[in-house]
Amino acid sequence: MTMISTRNIDSNTDYKLIQKETEGIGKMKKNDAFQEAVEDAVKKSPDGEFIKNAVVYIKSNGNKIKVVGDIWGIPSVNKQVEKSVIAKIEFKVGDKVTFKNSLGKIIDGKIIGVNANTAIIEHQNTLGKTTKSEIKYEELTKTGE
Repeated sequence: MTMISTRNIDSNTDYKLIQKETEGIGKMKKNDAFQEAVEDAVKKSPDGEFIKNAVVYIKSNGNKIKVVGDIWGIPSVNKQVEKSVIAKIEFKVGDKVTFKNSLGKIIDGKIIGVNANTAIIEHQNTLGKTTKSEIKYEELTKTGE
């Protein structure tokens, strides 16, 4: 969805991006679960007003709704933070790396192969079994050689 809001939006206001990929959950009880999920996500940021670029997930039984999107609003303090990193990072077979799995857990591994845009990483899965995953370089952090 392009935008979701539970309040009126003023088209003359210059809203700013406050937080990316925020998640809200609503459960079907007395209230509207969809509205509850949107409000849950927006209230996680004190200056939040509405969600843009949202994805809505509905449990198959309809009892639970999850909304994930970018929170926009009017920042109470103008935060001007600049980040700049200049580094030449080369990945090669044998390097130790970390990455986040689909559950957000940081995984340690070792590069066993490299491609133009990805590396093949050997690591332990959540069950403790050795497995291999193909991970984009942008998602890897080099921790050693």
